[in-house]
Amino acid sequence: MTNQQTGKGKRPARTIASPRARRAMANLDIAPSLVRGTGPAGRIVEADVMRVRSTPALALPGVGTPLPLSPMRRAVAQRTAQSFATVPHFYLCSEIDATALVDLCDQLQRAGQKGTRSTLSDLLLRGMALALRDCPHANRIWQRDSILQLSSGDVGLVVGLEDGLLIPVIRAVDTLSLAELACRRADAVSAARSGKLAADALHPCATSLSNLGASRVDEFTAVIPPPQSSVLSIGRAAPRPFVIDGQLCVRQTLHLCLAVDHRVMDGLPAARFLERIIELLEKPAGLV
Repeated sequence: MTNQQTGKGKRPARTIASPRARRAMANLDIAPSLVRGTGPAGRIVEADVMRVRSTPALALPGVGTPLPLSPMRRAVAQRTAQSFATVPHFYLCSEIDATALVDLCDQLQRAGQKGTRSTLSDLLLRGMALALRDCPHANRIWQRDSILQLSSGDVGLVVGLEDGLLIPVIRAVDTLSLAELACRRADAVSAARSGKLAADALHPCATSLSNLGASRVDEFTAVIPPPQSSVLSIGRAAPRPFVIDGQLCVRQTLHLCLAVDHRVMDGLPAARFLERIIELLEKPAGLV
């Protein structure tokens, strides 16, 4: 039987490739079906993989023009694909009354100095860090075949760039004042956008914030960035119908969605973590 036979009861077709070629295809994310082997019996060698890499993609007639992948775009593609392929995601979503939170943010904005004013992201980051302190089971990450318990209230912040994203980590957020947090958050965003992030700003943490509140996005679900075990997605704060004590009213609300790595947390402990975040955001005096 040849390696091309794939009928019922027979082994599936096997790609014949040298070890170096297999490593090159894995590193460059190139499917074996795209490579024409020139070695003995059609064996794929490393030079064949490099040839595919250096050959521009062909556009379908009348459809469009292939664009080259930047290193950042390639890295984002590989990491998000790896996350969905290897991390068992589940999602917990809730709509919260953010009226008091938005009012507090407005007060801090008016009282703050130019360039260091606290933002809604700062309040969200602080709420997440305090919830980590109260829910240590959420401050864990998966490492191969074990779970690592973290001790510091570190939280990542997803920063969108022109051709990708970075997630600088702000350390010990639960120990910072809001003014200190505003400065560190502003510095982290500036460093990410200018390509000047220090190496320690990308160290592992258990959770991060992805905030699209500046866009006309009500809610979304983010991909967990490995090795983190969760990511909190936030849409825009907006006036919406809301029920309080059985009465329908209009309140400023936020949609929160927590994506969770099922290897690290099950539904009940993840719900406790999200509930603690909600408690802190709906009664934001404890964030100051």
